[in-house]
Amino acid sequence: MSWQQNPYPPQQGYGAPPPPQAPYGGGGYAPPPGPPQHHQHHQHHAPPPPQHGYGAPAPPSGAYYLGVPVPPPPPNMPAPPPPGYNAAQDVERIRKATKGFGTDEGALIATLAPLDAYQIDALRNTFKATVGKDLPTVLEKETSGWFEAALRAKVLGPVLYDCWLIKRACQGAGTHEDLLNEVILGRTNSEMYILKQAYRATYGQDMEKVVEGELSFKTKRMFVMAMQGVRQQDNIPVDQRAVEADVAALHNAARGAGTDEIAICGILVQRSGPHLAAVAQAYQHHHKRPLSKMIDSEFSGHMKNALRYIVDGAEQDGQGITRDARLLEDSMKGMGTKDERLAYRVGRLHWNKPRFEGQIKPAYAHLFHKRGLKNRVEGETSGDYKRMLSAMIGS
Repeated sequence: MSWQQNPYPPQQGYGAPPPPQAPYGGGGYAPPPGPPQHHQHHQHHAPPPPQHGYGAPAPPSGAYYLGVPVPPPPPNMPAPPPPGYNAAQDVERIRKATKGFGTDEGALIATLAPLDAYQIDALRNTFKATVGKDLPTVLEKETSGWFEAALRAKVLGPVLYDCWLIKRACQGAGTHEDLLNEVILGRTNSEMYILKQAYRATYGQDMEKVVEGELSFKTKRMFVMAMQGVRQQDNIPVDQRAVEADVAALHNAARGAGTDEIAICGILVQRSGPHLAAVAQAYQHHHKRPLSKMIDSEFSGHMKNALRYIVDGAEQDGQGITRDARLLEDSMKGMGTKDERLAYRVGRLHWNKPRFEGQIKPAYAHLFHKRGLKNRVEGETSGDYKRMLSAMIGS
């Protein structure tokens, strides 16, 4: 079995307790994208140069994904190890932690949790070259339950993990709609290109066709729009006249006996983040109600939830900070922790340290739990799963 091919452990539903572990011995919003540049190191410094217009980017030799620099994803050649990182040393630590009878889960957490996207990529490549096995496959065999799920979010890195999540969302009975919303909607053109290329290289399938096969009618058309990679770039200055035109178009599309769903989707899916933030503000000013209320009244089901994901990111603070903090809380509130959602949300958000540490965690503490996200997560989880999430969240 492989993490690239199989979903999370079977569950009774999102409120179910975590599956048993083996006994001892188991968006985001990126910075303004541009023509992807090859990174000679993994330090998180200046973003790539700006890219103008709507066009899809050229094949990347290194780019940004979820707000952080990432090495060239498959089918590109592996990136060289980042300077200052001793991948061979970490390979030996993991080999010792998984050798013989029993697994040293603490050593796995201490080794993997601090790594950035370039380092985790170098570790996977070095492990395979040194040990002759895939690191994800080894960790899958040595761990289980939600600890395994949290490790998966880390060891695959941001791009391959999103590929795995899309595969997960489209497998089995029913479609995991939240996953499709969070992974696909709001991606920059460069991110969408990277995601589609990596998905094909990993699974031998066209990501667009896989996703389209799980959807129908106008919801399918909305996701087709999103996957084309022709979204307005976030570095384009906001044109107030275009904002006013979109506010009028949204209002007119929702008037009368019928709703022009495709017109609304076209605006919300293809406009930039700053433009949508201005649209949300202007809509409230002109029509004395939030744009989200119009979505609630005119849509239902998956399309409503998908559009709310976009609008909530624009409406609340323009950057998706409040929305993402609320999604973390939604993973834990009520009866039972929704561990699958908690694991993938923490896993996806933690890569972008400035956004996670400087914005999402403070927003979470202000809105939901004054003692902070880490304290809340530790109160809702246990064992090695708790320790892995806690290590990814940080202080």
